[in-house]
Amino acid sequence: MAIDHQHLGRRYGPYRFAVGLEHVKDFVAATGGGVPGRVFCAPPTAYHPWTWDEAAASASPHGGIVAPPTFAATFAIQPFATACADPALAVNVLRLVHAEQAFELGDPIRPGDLLETTGEITRIQERGNLDFLEVTTETRNQRGALVVRGVWTAIIRN
Repeated sequence: MAIDHQHLGRRYGPYRFAVGLEHVKDFVAATGGGVPGRVFCAPPTAYHPWTWDEAAASASPHGGIVAPPTFAATFAIQPFATACADPALAVNVLRLVHAEQAFELGDPIRPGDLLETTGEITRIQERGNLDFLEVTTETRNQRGALVVRGVWTAIIRN
């Protein structure tokens, strides 16, 4: 069953996320070859020092730890996930594939930031027996600066 085009422009959020130093370090460890957690945590083998090493980050132009760009996936996905599960859209999530995502980065994300993410359905398209659902998200920090704009696409087999 095709997604009704009346849902184009439907908005989700705002969703709030408080960035903690532990969030950033756990993410870097998990994606950089280390072990996440505070007990047996060893430095990851592949990481940028500004995302892990507090001394190196303090000497950087940012003056402290910053999250890697892909960290945005941990919080900015919320409007997309909510849209995919929205009963009004009647999407069968068992037939859904997260097809792609793209990020446009703004200000760096830092521990202590209070982020707010909103999203909007920006494309509904039917191609044969496939529906395409696209949600565009924006996340801003506590100063109102854009930190990431995301475009998330799902493909649903009818």
